[in-house]
Amino acid sequence: MKFNQYIFLLFSLSFLISNSYAEINIKRCKVNQGDYIIFDEYDSQIAEKIIDYKLHNQPEKRENSIIKIFANENSDDRNYWLASIQTDNKTEDYLFYQVDQNKFTEIDQQQFQILLPKIVWCNQIKEVPIYSENFDAD
Repeated sequence: MKFNQYIFLLFSLSFLISNSYAEINIKRCKVNQGDYIIFDEYDSQIAEKIIDYKLHNQPEKRENSIIKIFANENSDDRNYWLASIQTDNKTEDYLFYQVDQNKFTEIDQQQFQILLPKIVWCNQIKEVPIYSENFDAD
């Protein structure tokens, strides 16, 4: 009897572990054809939306946080946004935002590391966020 319970427990745990990560499919980005990056008011609104989602409109917390937001440099192909926000207590939160679905997904560091190369694959300088606060890329 205990063996059956043990098998059931293992099966349940393996099911939970395999489903703990949300499957996020990202289409291949389109390369920016211009010599410059466009970051307009619409992009600014998306960046603010991402920051507000995580920091809940707390200016003092925002002042003391390192915010890095990544997206495709091609402004015509900016559906996927990825954010890393390190607060003053040194915890780092990660967030994926999909514009066409207006959907936020909380992710962990491992998912962030998997998604980041896919999102910045077409960017000329892949390490530099498209938007940042309190972060010096040098």
